[in-house]
Amino acid sequence: MELTIDEHKLIVEFRRLGPAGRKQLLDHLSLLLTKGEPENDLPPADRCALQQEEERPEASGEPIFTE
Repeated sequence: MELTIDEHKLIVEFRRLGPAGRKQLLDHLSLLLTKGEPENDLPPADRCALQQEEERPEASGEPIFTE
């Protein structure tokens, strides 16, 4: 896995933090994620997005009720 220079810097700075600093940083990050920050809809650089071209006929009709 190749990392960018910025990613390397983040890892180095994270490793320099003490246990309390790491916990505080991780708590802040989880708060940002649960807050509903807009996520990037683009696929990561090492993946591609697949287009779903065919429509699913089973999903477009009436719902099926079974007992």
